[in-house]
Amino acid sequence: MKLFDILPPNLFSVLVSKNKALYAEALFVLRKAFKQHMTISKSDLVAMLIANLDEALLSLDLEAEKMEFEEAEEEVKGGQGASATAHLILRRLMATKWIEVEYQMDSFEEIITLPDYTIKLLDLLYSFTDNAVHEYNSYVYSTYSALRTADAERDDFMYNALLTAHENTLKLVDELKTLHNNIRRYHQALNDYLTVNDILKGHFDEYKELIMDRIYHPLKTMDSVPRYKVPLMKILSDWLSDFGIRQKMAEQAVQRGKYNTVDDAMDDIIRRINQISDIYESLDEMLAEIDRKRTAYTRASMEKMRYFLTTDRSIKGKLVGILSAAASNQERWAEILADNVSLFKQGYIDEKSLYVKPNRMGRKEGRPLSLEMTDGNIVNKAFEDFIKKARKQYSHQKIMAFMNELMKGKDVLNSSEIRITNDDEFVMLVLATLKKDEKGVFYRVEFGDGYDRCDGYTIPHMRFIRREKANVD
Repeated sequence: MKLFDILPPNLFSVLVSKNKALYAEALFVLRKAFKQHMTISKSDLVAMLIANLDEALLSLDLEAEKMEFEEAEEEVKGGQGASATAHLILRRLMATKWIEVEYQMDSFEEIITLPDYTIKLLDLLYSFTDNAVHEYNSYVYSTYSALRTADAERDDFMYNALLTAHENTLKLVDELKTLHNNIRRYHQALNDYLTVNDILKGHFDEYKELIMDRIYHPLKTMDSVPRYKVPLMKILSDWLSDFGIRQKMAEQAVQRGKYNTVDDAMDDIIRRINQISDIYESLDEMLAEIDRKRTAYTRASMEKMRYFLTTDRSIKGKLVGILSAAASNQERWAEILADNVSLFKQGYIDEKSLYVKPNRMGRKEGRPLSLEMTDGNIVNKAFEDFIKKARKQYSHQKIMAFMNELMKGKDVLNSSEIRITNDDEFVMLVLATLKKDEKGVFYRVEFGDGYDRCDGYTIPHMRFIRREKANVD
């Protein structure tokens, strides 16, 4: 279906007219009314237009209305008030199909209704003017989490998980392309900067805050692609090779009405799995290109700042230029400077200046300090105090409470699922591992091959398994 098979052909005419700014504000008032009210009466919308636009309604260019809209000749009257202008705007929005009008069932009151395309367009237009901070969504982790949960539970929502993972993957690609284009935009903006302050403001107030801190940094840390890529790809590979899983998801897709036959659903599932896999295989190249673009922008910023500093376009350089011009007509400039600038005679100290030479004293070797012998009892006491403090800080009860929190609701805890936020938690995990065979410990530990990275900490690949209550001493 083509675009204007859905949208009215004259829908955007109000936004290209001479009064487009007023119509845009009126559309935002319409959006506000839609967000606040379930039913929008025509009288309420007129009142909102008058209250929100106020004097802007009086700025309507009546002559432009007559020239741009054929039916405006009879509607537009010179010197009309805010209420008449608000009604005129509503008639124009009805004529261009932004809004529709119906009557209340039990009265003749006119009700404003919005077509689907109007609601979507209003949100889109408003998003361009919205200055609210939009945080980066963790698309990589969300994809991994959805697939991991579905793979572990193997319930009736596996197809939903695949749809979520596929959608998040496409959004991730869009986010990366947007990041790449934004870096290029800031790179090109360097040509318009005229001072070092312009470059610093563009880099730290805009580029770093809006681009690097909100998008690039999360992609390199908490939502890192290399961190989740391998387990994510393994789940997809297992699903692709397991006919039973694909059959189950295909049946779920048919039940949801997405497809008429299991075969069609199966083809779609295979296509989505392959597309997610292909995208994650190519993400390293995309991230490398973004890194190259970021490095090029940083290098260009430094070179332009160095150029500005070298050519000395600062206040010092301007002063030099003024004084150089003054040298050509000293008498005239002397009068100007005397009237407008307070000048001082400046001097400096050199080898011809009068001064008292300081007496320099050579450095002498002093007597070495004798080493005091430390009492052995003091050393032993300090060591005992340290051991007591450590035992108190990392007591058995605290370690058990720490493990209870980690394994809350779980019988098996894999090391890849552990999140460590500081050094104390890392030490507690080490001590908990050492206590696995002690009396009263409610878990046992099985070690595997290799290591896992947990938020910057490296720990062995292992599993904490909750003991049966009967086996706990």
